[in-house]
Amino acid sequence: MLKAVEISKELTADSIRKLVAKNIDAIHVPGFYPSDLSAEFSRRIAGHSDLEAYKVQNALKRLGMGYVDVGKDADNASRYHSEAVRSIWGIRDLVYPRMTPLDHFRLLLEEVWPAGATIQAIDGQKSFVGTCRVIEPGATMLPHNDRLARMLVDGQSGLTGQLAVNVYLDMPPSGGDLELWLSEPTPEQDKIQETSDGVDRSELGEPRTVIRPQNGDLVLFNSQLIHCVSPGVGGQRVTMSCFVGYRGDDEPLSYWS
Repeated sequence: MLKAVEISKELTADSIRKLVAKNIDAIHVPGFYPSDLSAEFSRRIAGHSDLEAYKVQNALKRLGMGYVDVGKDADNASRYHSEAVRSIWGIRDLVYPRMTPLDHFRLLLEEVWPAGATIQAIDGQKSFVGTCRVIEPGATMLPHNDRLARMLVDGQSGLTGQLAVNVYLDMPPSGGDLELWLSEPTPEQDKIQETSDGVDRSELGEPRTVIRPQNGDLVLFNSQLIHCVSPGVGGQRVTMSCFVGYRGDDEPLSYWS
């Protein structure tokens, strides 16, 4: 019999350890970011001139290049790192003098984790943190998992755990839910994701749990497990996100997008 799904409502060192160890299934902090700021930030993101469509899906747009877009290409990697810090500053300017939800999260992470937290370095260079995503109504995504090592040329990240972080700025009236299967892909499914955006939903069955966040909520889950977003209905889905890397209880956490 499968164990009951367990979700923590607090961001603490203990809840992070439990999430990495798969002893809990998610961290969901309601009202992490004020709803009025979420609405204003969402409008500025969705209307930004630098909003860029993903190459595989025009209905998915992003502000800030994620490492997933590098694709083991040297030119893309050069662009990613050259734009990283400037992109952080540019997104921060959208709500200045207020704090972005990811800046708030980064400060809390550094404070609650005993060894602190810092920006992930890849090939000795700083990473970007804080991708803003806009998903148009009806956009479909494939179930997938995220592992930094799969994106690196040498396949070695030094991480023993990886979490996904999302702050929900604007949720559609229905849909746009976070679907969690709470299982790792098979080796074959993991290999497929080197050249595709996910795996066949029909192979997986129904997700173990579905989380319906509200505007301003913070959700963390284990990104190495299969997850997806259901199609939104009646409005855009706008989020700000990053990953958190774990190397051990006595080691600093790292974050990147």
